[in-house]
Amino acid sequence: MSVFAPTIIILWKTIESYGIDPEPLFAAENIKPKLPIDPSLRMPYEKIDRIRTKALKLCNDEAIGIRSASVYASSHLGALGYAWQASMTLRNAFKRLERFIRVVNDKAVVVVENQDDCMVATLRLDVPSESLSARDDSALATITKMCKLVYGDGFRLQAVNFKHPAPRDPKPYFEFFACQLNFDQADNQLFIPLSIADDMLVGANPELALLNDQVVTRRLALLDRNDIVARVQSALMEQLPNGQVSDDLVASALHMSVRTMHRKLADVDQNFRTLLVEIRRNLAELYIMDNSLTLTEISLLLGFSEPSSFSRAFKSWTGSAPSEIRQARSEEA
Repeated sequence: MSVFAPTIIILWKTIESYGIDPEPLFAAENIKPKLPIDPSLRMPYEKIDRIRTKALKLCNDEAIGIRSASVYASSHLGALGYAWQASMTLRNAFKRLERFIRVVNDKAVVVVENQDDCMVATLRLDVPSESLSARDDSALATITKMCKLVYGDGFRLQAVNFKHPAPRDPKPYFEFFACQLNFDQADNQLFIPLSIADDMLVGANPELALLNDQVVTRRLALLDRNDIVARVQSALMEQLPNGQVSDDLVASALHMSVRTMHRKLADVDQNFRTLLVEIRRNLAELYIMDNSLTLTEISLLLGFSEPSSFSRAFKSWTGSAPSEIRQARSEEA
């Protein structure tokens, strides 16, 4: 089990914020961070967990996880952090997290769904920890900080669920999350009002988000070379703008025969056609929000030979023509 190496800077800076030198703690695990940290590097989860546990004892602050959010920067998550910053909406950002969280921690899972009048993001990492509360608090607080950074001062949570018991002093939790807090719950969850989750973000930049998505997709494919789905998705994203997308070309890019690729996909209940459609639809829904792109340009970026083919496909996916979506958005504005 491993974690994205640049994220260790969050723990390093958090320890420093208590006036404690983190160098000996990291050195004891044979980790000597040198900036900038290579984003291709992975760190063993167990080592990071031991460092966090020692830091918790040294600072004697059960809210150390909450404090870690104060040092977060987009660079700590690499391309995923930058893609989050450029997302169209918070829902769009969380969907990225849902899809790419394994780049941050290869055993982590994020599930995004609607519940009543909220979008609920469930964070799961069902592996042992010597400092479970601090670990989970850090994840919940950091993602909340990420929301505040892209949404602004108007961001608010409806509620937060914690798996761990209530802390001795809940004050830091109430001050940071500023909402209803529920402890001893089945899952770690953030509840975000739908009106906030689907509000357009000021820093939205679909083109920049896509470029970083491609980097993260390649990183995910490299993380697990046996993950045939991630590898095919990565190859598709690279080849779509060329206008020639086929299973022959993708298989060749993956250095395998078409038959082998199809067999590997079938082994995980996937197929090439479904993945192609999913990639095109996901990208189309991002591109259509960028008014700097014409429908002709979008059709070419998605590998369609002509705009009419793209329009028919888009309508089959969403029930509306791309021009209708554009028109509705302009009227709302």
